[in-house]
Amino acid sequence: MNIKKILKFVWDEFIYGGHLTSLGAISVVFTSAILLNIKITWDFLIVIYLGTYSVYLYNRYEEFKIDTSTNLQRTKHIKIYLNFIPLIIFCFILIFVGILLYFNEISSLFFGILLLLLGLLYTKFFKKFTKKIIAFKSFYISSVWSLLIIFLIIYYSFSFNLSVFLILFFIYLRIFVHTSSFDIKDIKSDRRDRLLTLPIILDQEKLFYLLEIVTIIAVMPIIFGFYFDLFSKYSLMLLFTIPYTFYYFEKLKNKKNIAYFSQLAISGEKILWPLFIVVGKAL
Repeated sequence: MNIKKILKFVWDEFIYGGHLTSLGAISVVFTSAILLNIKITWDFLIVIYLGTYSVYLYNRYEEFKIDTSTNLQRTKHIKIYLNFIPLIIFCFILIFVGILLYFNEISSLFFGILLLLLGLLYTKFFKKFTKKIIAFKSFYISSVWSLLIIFLIIYYSFSFNLSVFLILFFIYLRIFVHTSSFDIKDIKSDRRDRLLTLPIILDQEKLFYLLEIVTIIAVMPIIFGFYFDLFSKYSLMLLFTIPYTFYYFEKLKNKKNIAYFSQLAISGEKILWPLFIVVGKAL
């Protein structure tokens, strides 16, 4: 295998294997820790990475055949090590539990396992509710991602206050936009499976209009927190999520190479959050 093929495999693994999404989860909790003045440690970041990666790799494993019609490039990559995925997930969950046992209290372990189960059970159990409840997938995934912040405050014994609630609201609405946008690439398979996602229920104009409104509402908790001195002024840098989101909305409307673009642009947005904050601090 030459260098070019190796680099291609590494890049495809980063995009399609779930690593970009896992880094996004780290960015979400890291950004929240900055806003809450929590000194985050490497052990918690590794736990978040391993848990998120395990959940999304399991989803790719279970939906491998479905993805052949909507995400061929990802399917081709996952096929390379498809048979090893159960072992990879088992090892990562073992490390996940081990770190929680070693570094923290039993309450963090219980909540971490609960969060992990909520993620793993979506594909096999909770996804079917989207056949009966409109946008259930978006509501469910947004809720699970929001629980990462509850995990953060439990892990560091931080008190639940208004600041935490505002961050939860911001993250919930941002992930709702992300999930609903991701569903655009899956319209064909979701319609075949009779899933009531927003891109199937709404036409394109109404869908993007709704998501644009949610995008604007999502930053209101940040503005509110800054106004009442709950967040520092650099938190306002998160308002840049609005133009960034509107940018990828325009790209999604073109529907060219939408699966790849969705992975890169939407998952990659979360990684920009702490960068926004760092730039805001520097300014």
